[in-house]
Amino acid sequence: MTEFKHKEFGNKLRRWRQNLQPPMTQRTLAKRIDVSDGFLAHMETGRTLPGIRTLQALSKALGVPEPEMLQAAGYLRGEAESADEGMLKDPELRLFFRDDWTRLTRDERELFVDVVRMFKTRLARRSGSD
Repeated sequence: MTEFKHKEFGNKLRRWRQNLQPPMTQRTLAKRIDVSDGFLAHMETGRTLPGIRTLQALSKALGVPEPEMLQAAGYLRGEAESADEGMLKDPELRLFFRDDWTRLTRDERELFVDVVRMFKTRLARRSGSD
């Protein structure tokens, strides 16, 4: 399992926030992503681990690509970015397979992607009939 780098992520988060033009305050960012000021401060100091939804909100609020945010937080390994050859884009699925995806054969990856597509198609059809 990939170890979360608390301090490194917190430092990056702070830099991303402060490098915006104009720089964003912790309070403004916390309000924008719907967390408390204290929670954001704890993320920036490495005392709190943000979840996927919080990381997605941070990504959007700071203009940082989601894969970059997830990788910085330790949810994605760098080599997984190129290893999947673009077959698996969903960040939550990538998180689920972060340790195993690179060990799957190309056929296993394609099979899994086909199964995911099948489920998405079924869900879309079901939603259309509601």
